[in-house]
Amino acid sequence: MAEYLAGIDIGTTGSRCCIFDLTGELVGIGYREYPCYYPKSGWVEQDGNILIEQTFEACKEALDEFDGSPEEIKAVGFSTQRSVLGPVDENNNPLMNFIGWQDNRGADIIEDKFKKIISEEEYYEIDGMPLGSPTPILSKLIWLKENKPDVYEKTAVFTQNQDYFLREFGADDNYVDVCDAPFFGVFDVDKGEYSDKLLELFDLPKEKFPKITEPGTKVGEISKEISEATGFAEGTAIVVGAGDQNCAVLGAGVIEEGLASITLGTAGLCIAYSGEEIRDPNGAMMVTGNAGTGKWQIEGISLAAASSFRWYRDVFADIEKTMSNLTGEDTYNYISQQIANVDPGANGLLFLPYLTGAGTPRYNSKARGSLIGLDFSHTKPEIARSVMEGVTLEMKDIVEGQKAAGVEIEKYRVTGGATKSNLWNQIQANVYGKPIQLLQVSEVTALGAAILGGVGAGIFDDVYEGVDQMVTTTKEFKPEPENVSLYNKLYESYVKTYNALSKEDGVFEKLAKLR
Repeated sequence: MAEYLAGIDIGTTGSRCCIFDLTGELVGIGYREYPCYYPKSGWVEQDGNILIEQTFEACKEALDEFDGSPEEIKAVGFSTQRSVLGPVDENNNPLMNFIGWQDNRGADIIEDKFKKIISEEEYYEIDGMPLGSPTPILSKLIWLKENKPDVYEKTAVFTQNQDYFLREFGADDNYVDVCDAPFFGVFDVDKGEYSDKLLELFDLPKEKFPKITEPGTKVGEISKEISEATGFAEGTAIVVGAGDQNCAVLGAGVIEEGLASITLGTAGLCIAYSGEEIRDPNGAMMVTGNAGTGKWQIEGISLAAASSFRWYRDVFADIEKTMSNLTGEDTYNYISQQIANVDPGANGLLFLPYLTGAGTPRYNSKARGSLIGLDFSHTKPEIARSVMEGVTLEMKDIVEGQKAAGVEIEKYRVTGGATKSNLWNQIQANVYGKPIQLLQVSEVTALGAAILGGVGAGIFDDVYEGVDQMVTTTKEFKPEPENVSLYNKLYESYVKTYNALSKEDGVFEKLAKLR
């Protein structure tokens, strides 16, 4: 009987279930979307019940497409969006909408309180997360404690999506993996356990946090009830996975020195492997576990990334969308065809992609998207190219930060929707000045989760064996020296523009007060 592995990727905007054979070939897929809610400026919420309902439906769709028997699927591993706070009761029922990773409601708490409790340097040394970032859960936890004390007191477990979904699928407890755990903000990333010092400083009870577990650990089996809800066979192993970007790194095979992955999706991530304990000397990069290896990875985040290009499509590309409806051709393909006729540098246009604030290394929730250099000569395709280039320049911010941390990268393996554009792939190679590799499987987050499932089910001895069998690179884009030089100059302008707009009592701050 053939053997297969399932990886479930619970993302920001939708849930995807993928079934792979042991060579990494995708043999079944299902997808369901779910909404985000924006009750106030800077707030982002989701309904945990809707997330699980849509995930079950995605599983059914994948199994309907799968040509084999559900009994041949030996394990289910999980890739989940990180840094989502979900207060639940003792039965794992949500007590309120989950607070999303893009949510900035705790930003003021960081400035007003956190930096008076502990120095940024000491905090970063323990947790591996920059204290100034509102992305990790800690500021949201304190916000919950101060603004919804009834929910805080009723909470049995402060979940992230990993442990919430594991338990909904049948795990016997709430288990969070060591890669997701730093996002709680009270973790010791080098020791792999909650930090008693941070818990005490922020007056948070350890018993309300999920159990720390290694990725690739079996924690249950599919029950009859969940089998009926999802289509998976009873007895299928339920295995601890990791955060979506940790799984994406594994699915890209970034488990050795000299490799990094770049994801341009709803958010943008640049993540480099490190075999040694590591910190960014500037304290801006996040440090988490490298899933399944017991090592580390250092990463930076762009909060909008390819979402900025989607914004361009939604706001400016009405004609292209109409053409897409008539022909069936992807709207993005029409936009890319226009951009291909524009020279690098977009005729002197510069786009700062801070549509939801600035991520690594700037962490400025007041920063906003900006288009600099416009005059009457500029065209819509030039604006489109500047958006694509601006997103990539923000990723270069992260690349430069990793260099400062002593990480030497020889090749970047890229994932996310942007990889569909050869033009964007080449722009990335030129902006980073290093080769860009594509992967045979585009669903790398689900693939990484499936590999961890294979470890938990005993199919693989470890993730190295899983990667060797299931991860394959395909096309490579090499940097073009002339354009590398051009983008280095454009990057200098990018940095200077941000610095000018972000000065104290500057443009970003004044605009934020008008909202």
